[in-house]
Amino acid sequence: MNAMVREEFVELGLSVPTDFLTQWASSQIDAAKGRESRLELRGLSPSYLTDLRELVERVGRGHEGLGGGQALPPPEGQMAERLRAEALEYWREAKRIARVAFASDPDNLARFRTGVQTGLLIMNLVRELESMLVLLREHSGVLARFGANEDFIGKGASLVLRLRAAKTEMDAACRELPPAALQQFHDKGVLYDRTRQLVRVGRLEFHLDPEQASRFNFKLVRRDRATAKRSRIKNSRPEGR
Repeated sequence: MNAMVREEFVELGLSVPTDFLTQWASSQIDAAKGRESRLELRGLSPSYLTDLRELVERVGRGHEGLGGGQALPPPEGQMAERLRAEALEYWREAKRIARVAFASDPDNLARFRTGVQTGLLIMNLVRELESMLVLLREHSGVLARFGANEDFIGKGASLVLRLRAAKTEMDAACRELPPAALQQFHDKGVLYDRTRQLVRVGRLEFHLDPEQASRFNFKLVRRDRATAKRSRIKNSRPEGR
């Protein structure tokens, strides 16, 4: 796995509200209590958990210290997140189509990477979309009747261009942030990444014990996304219906 760079940590920090992030990280640290020896067998040392606790506290202090608008992502970051959510749903729809079209063709199905998940980083999603568009065009004769027609492919191509533009604008806006705000978003990104690693290790070690494995999860940090999505759907409904 490639090491993440500072810009990517900042992007992660922009993507997740502080309150959800710190609650989630704290809940996963709690899930690790009493299981430290098992987690250490998978390379997660006690010092890792200690550092994670300190990082939760630092992010909390940073949020309080900034206050007001400086603790919020710049408008370009918020716009990029909304666009990322739209593109992610498009990508998932394309994978659903591929699962139907190639249900009896495992070799082709594997090429569509239907089991792959992309995190919160925009460029990771862009790369997956670009690969998907190549396959959609290559198999257009088969996929069109399931909904992946020229309009669908065109929408995907447009999303790629918009995502790239949004990423450029977001990065430029981040460079204009005050140093303290930029550091806070960086610290949030590191907290997200390290807590995510704890979840993955916990699930790996306890995969034979579903009850214990379920304690390591993303529920709190993804709750805000489900709420926001429901709100968008509700607000898009015409009045009087």
